Amino acid sequence: MIARALVRRLRTYLSDAQTQRLRAQLTEASDRNRLLDERLATLQAANEGAYRELEKATGGARFDSEQPLGSVPPGGLFAWTTQEEA
Repeated sequence: MIARALVRRLRTYLSDAQTQRLRAQLTEASDRNRLLDERLATLQAANEGAYRELEKATGGARFDSEQPLGSVPPGGLFAWTTQEEA
């Protein structure tokens, strides 16, 4: 009887220790996820702010009616490169 009680107590102790370790890991993972969520929100806000500023500066994306789809721009496909680079 004493051996059974001792084995039961030992199993309970080991199970409780494992539960505590898992709870600690879960807490660490939750903290890490919270920090990453905050970082993502900050970066997303910065990205959206930069996009809004760029849209204000350039007027935003729009369709160029002078250049229908499928046509080559007047300066060629690589108009931004200089003659030396081409």
